[in-house]
Amino acid sequence: MKIPLTILILILGLASVQAQDSFENELKVHVRELTANRLNGRQAGTEGENEAADYISRVFTEKGLELLYPHGYQDFSFIDESTGDTLFSRNVVAVIPGYDPVLRDEYIVIGAHYDHLGKYTMRVNGRDSLCIYPGADANASGVAALLGLAGAAQRQFFMYKRSLLFVAFGAGEKGGLGSWYFVNRAFPSSVVKIMINLDRMGRASQDNSPKAFCGLPNYELEHLLTRLTYNPYLPQVQVYGSDHFLSDHQAFLEQGIPVCLFTTGLHPHHQTLRDTPDKLEYGRMDDFCQYISLFIMEAANDTGDLFSSEKPVYSPAEEEPVYPYSEVDIPPKFMNGDIQSFVDRWLYKYQKYPREAVSQGIKGRVMVSFIIEKNGEVTQVEITRSVHPLLDREAIRIITASPKWKAGEKNGEKVRVRITLPVYFELAPTR
Repeated sequence: MKIPLTILILILGLASVQAQDSFENELKVHVRELTANRLNGRQAGTEGENEAADYISRVFTEKGLELLYPHGYQDFSFIDESTGDTLFSRNVVAVIPGYDPVLRDEYIVIGAHYDHLGKYTMRVNGRDSLCIYPGADANASGVAALLGLAGAAQRQFFMYKRSLLFVAFGAGEKGGLGSWYFVNRAFPSSVVKIMINLDRMGRASQDNSPKAFCGLPNYELEHLLTRLTYNPYLPQVQVYGSDHFLSDHQAFLEQGIPVCLFTTGLHPHHQTLRDTPDKLEYGRMDDFCQYISLFIMEAANDTGDLFSSEKPVYSPAEEEPVYPYSEVDIPPKFMNGDIQSFVDRWLYKYQKYPREAVSQGIKGRVMVSFIIEKNGEVTQVEITRSVHPLLDREAIRIITASPKWKAGEKNGEKVRVRITLPVYFELAPTR
């Protein structure tokens, strides 16, 4: 019996996920090491943070990754606000070069900050008691995942077109100083295609699913993240086109780089003495890492649509600026909702899959660009990535027929806004 190619690819993909080494035991080891009392809470600029950096560098080396800089250390300094002293911290950077002769010069950054809140002395019954913040979830969990994912990627290094950078950021609890230094001073941001941030990943539960936050609406990225949840061997990750909390991805987002924050969210033990290793759900962390590992593979081998971003353009006729959706103060609204409201309440509700396309098995992702004018009308609907004339025409038809939007605003004035989004034509699988 001849197996259809699409089914064969699906079988191989599921087998690949099942064949992945378990992360669970390794995660426990890394969390235990990073929360050890000898590190005194890993406060930025202290010997405890340095010891944590040494541990991370050593693990990268043992896993066979190539370290950038001596021992992987990217040193930087900062001023302690409480004392005025100059303190020193470091990022730890390792790379897995991509195999594609062109795309290997583009980078996928996977990062997590490794410092925490340190220690303090409390007076109890007339005696001094040393209290150390363990920081198991914040953020030993993210660093443990970073190290596990780095090892998994190194074992299949020959499968990545783009290069992977695994970065443990120092001074994350000091306003993300390590990540800011990395993207603004130490590494050319122009070659970073996406930043994947791992922060607080250990407290998933039956009522608290793992989450992915894209910082800003990004339909290519959101669709990929959602599609991966269809895999029965991967966890159900909730995907958001928004941000969740301040973390190391912010510095990349400010540079216009697509980001994805993977987290299980905040909890009552967040940044308290009760954030201990025994409270982490290592089995669910393992599942989450399996999902992220597959996402890294997809991002490293993507054709480029995942990373596309728009810049302000100008209309030759009117010389009025047309702003991308992400750069206006108040984005256009459709039926009092965002782009997702347009997608759910109009685009796919009234989309008609051309019968001839169905009969020929034509499917794919049509990229469409259009402008929301100051009066809310939809104009200049254009195909930016074609699949087939049948699908292209339907994508243009359904978007052109859109009811009026509420115009976007910048600096208190209505402005013209360009939106680019994918229109998917996906055939239901046959039995």
